Amino acid sequence: MEENLFSTDYTDLRLIHTSRYGNSRIFVAKFNGKKVIVKALKPECINDEACRASLRQEYDTTSILDNKYIRKALDFVQIEGYGDCIILEYIDGKSLAEHVRVGTLSEKQVKSVLAEVCDALYYLHRNGIVHCNLSPENIMVTNDGRAKLIDLGVPETKQDADRELLIKEMEFVAPEIIKGEDVDNRADIYSLGKIMEFIGERNISKQFGGVATHCTQFSREQRFDSISDVRSAITKSHSIVKIIIVAAVLLIVGVLAFIYIPKIKANVEKERAERLAHDFTHEIDKIQAGLPQLCEKYSLGSLDEPIVVDWSEDSLKIVETLMPYLSMDEYKDKAMKVLEDQSTGIMNSRLDDFDDLLLTEFEKTNDTVVAKIKGGLPGATESVLDSVLLIEAKKWYGSRQ
Repeated sequence: MEENLFSTDYTDLRLIHTSRYGNSRIFVAKFNGKKVIVKALKPECINDEACRASLRQEYDTTSILDNKYIRKALDFVQIEGYGDCIILEYIDGKSLAEHVRVGTLSEKQVKSVLAEVCDALYYLHRNGIVHCNLSPENIMVTNDGRAKLIDLGVPETKQDADRELLIKEMEFVAPEIIKGEDVDNRADIYSLGKIMEFIGERNISKQFGGVATHCTQFSREQRFDSISDVRSAITKSHSIVKIIIVAAVLLIVGVLAFIYIPKIKANVEKERAERLAHDFTHEIDKIQAGLPQLCEKYSLGSLDEPIVVDWSEDSLKIVETLMPYLSMDEYKDKAMKVLEDQSTGIMNSRLDDFDDLLLTEFEKTNDTVVAKIKGGLPGATESVLDSVLLIEAKKWYGSRQ
């Protein structure tokens, strides 16, 4: 299609979603009497070449995919008033997130959906594509119970986004994506594990706890190697012999377990809580011990520099360190307070630097005035003299502005 021609085939566009941190808007539209999805840029991005190129790249990647568990990209057109648009298959159904929140799926249905998601990811990985944006919101479940993956691509975020909201938005994203490292198939495996945890937390199905733990290891080397291994772990079934053996063992130890399990569970929970508290305290101590280095890094070099300094690069490193604790109610507030304390410490250090620089400049420029002040305070301590001189220095500095 020529760049200056607008398509008139798509009508009745109705906005259904605007990306919180990204550049896109999603519409439902009509094409030959049937519903389609239109993905367009936000108004302020319509003429932005980088945004247009990113949208085009998304279409070029998804349009070649042909799998029944992945939403199809149908066309790339320009629509008057909306600019470049990707036309996508309309899916009759709801997201996995909606189903889980209201509890409309059985354990059997959840297991089937997860297996189909694995099949879709296997197809992507075999073709050299990593989804990178897998979440319960990006898995549609059709009205006949089939899974459909949507919205491939690394999620976009703004640097000035609220930190707590940003962390929540990135809940299902692998650590290597957040850190900007190269990704491979194991990033999707991590996200799928977080989805299993999401399902388990809402009491839909807790049968995937062990699989989820293996998927969500912080180090990718400790996760499953392939999505095929994950699928096998989800769908595996035990033989009758194994079931009989397990049942016999459980029967034998049943009475003892009934007596000792509560004590064991209590001890395990206590040890876990103590270990978490110890690890958290250790991380906090390390962060606080690093404040002098941060103050030195951001020290004020001259009176003309602003007092407020951007330390987002180092604050994001601290967030990465505290990421495991930010989802826990008992640690979240303390973790966020550490960030505030570091910021305050840097600010106070720069204020002290300003006072030192100002005092030095004042004494150098007004040596006779300084001598007169010191002569009028015989026997005063150095601390008292510095305080008096600093007051006069600030008056002098203010008169220069």
